[in-house]
Amino acid sequence: GKKITNPGLTRTVGGWAMMFLLFSLTGAATSVFEEKNEGTLKRLLCMPVTRANILWSKYIYSMLLGITQLLVMFLFSWAFFDVQVFANFGNLMIVIFASAAAAVSFGMLITAISKTYSQANGIATLLILVMSALGGSWFPTSFLPSWMQVISKGTLTYWSMEGFLQVLWRNSDFSGIATNVLILLAIAVLINAYALVRFRRGIL
Repeated sequence: GKKITNPGLTRTVGGWAMMFLLFSLTGAATSVFEEKNEGTLKRLLCMPVTRANILWSKYIYSMLLGITQLLVMFLFSWAFFDVQVFANFGNLMIVIFASAAAAVSFGMLITAISKTYSQANGIATLLILVMSALGGSWFPTSFLPSWMQVISKGTLTYWSMEGFLQVLWRNSDFSGIATNVLILLAIAVLINAYALVRFRRGIL
């Protein structure tokens, strides 16, 4: 990070972007409760579509929303604060894609385990704030006690934040972000599989 133009913001922009992304994508995912209460979900199920089709359409929409939101955040930081996002843009896009996939899956998980929109909103807010604090979104995890640093590795924000640091701070190639990307995608696959099973059983 010696040659970074704006080191402070370069270290934190990924963390703040992820926190806001989790809030927005969780809201998009849990909107299914509003659709259920308004009868929209029943109307959709009257059409020749399956519950899996509905879930995948919401997932794809949320993914596109998440990728766009992260891109806007990083482009804004480049335009106004001189964060060097284009120095390693290809790898940055890979981390953005994997981070968006994991963030959407988090929203799907909250939707799968909650019974109402209010419950989902409360659980999501608590978990997002805890993950943001532990995962390095607010400050480097090196500031935390050693036992909390171990716990932080169980959060998706940690792996996303480390991926952004590898790209923006260390200008790493793909080998430097491969572990982060694989873990984020594994989180997305496992959680989405669970949410899909719950949705097919008519939990929502």
